[in-house]
Amino acid sequence: MSEKFDATDENNPEAIALFEAIWTRLEEKLGKDALTFPKEIFWLNGAPGAGKGTQTDAILGALGYKSAPIVMSDLLKTPEMEAIKATGALVGDKEVITLLFRKLVQPEFRDGVLVDGFPRTAGQVACLKLLEKKLEALHKENPEKFAKPSFNILMLFVTEQESVDRQLKRGREMQEKGLPVRETDIDPEKTRTRYRVFDEMTLRPLESLKGRFPYFHIDSLGTIEEISENIRKMLTNR
Repeated sequence: MSEKFDATDENNPEAIALFEAIWTRLEEKLGKDALTFPKEIFWLNGAPGAGKGTQTDAILGALGYKSAPIVMSDLLKTPEMEAIKATGALVGDKEVITLLFRKLVQPEFRDGVLVDGFPRTAGQVACLKLLEKKLEALHKENPEKFAKPSFNILMLFVTEQESVDRQLKRGREMQEKGLPVRETDIDPEKTRTRYRVFDEMTLRPLESLKGRFPYFHIDSLGTIEEISENIRKMLTNR
């Protein structure tokens, strides 16, 4: 579905149908009063090997968040979804968004949360815009119950070659330690496929959010310490 409509158009009927189906089911399951989303969300994204996991502590420190991040890859570990990811492809929008929304309404994230790995497709970007609209409406209806949403995009950027090199390096290190290794971390062609999937299906739709939400673009080339310092400078005084 996600490739069938423009990511910038949250008024597309397919996007609306997807979002409303997910929201209706969530409201039926949990009740409207339980749909209290965090007052601030930082949506973290980056190409494979960009260092999202490595830089998580620096990001959380700069944001002052006490809750653990929501890591989409951790939410998507059913055997069926693991098989899809092993090919370098992406899990379907409906499954991803449903799992995420259920997680976001948990009380520990009320003051703010970092979400690692969302949105990743045009459909998810469209639904993110629709989520903001829905939360704005709930806030207007009951300001004391529902927080005014604050969405921010945080992008860690690396070139294709750097991404490939980092993925293969990670694969070698895992093999040396005798740990399980994803095929996409040992097959050069699949590492390139992962980057190109990100570039075409994630980066381009995400760029449609510039001007809609605060958009923090961080060059993830350099040492870990240099990147961490850039993150702190950019986010501490946001």
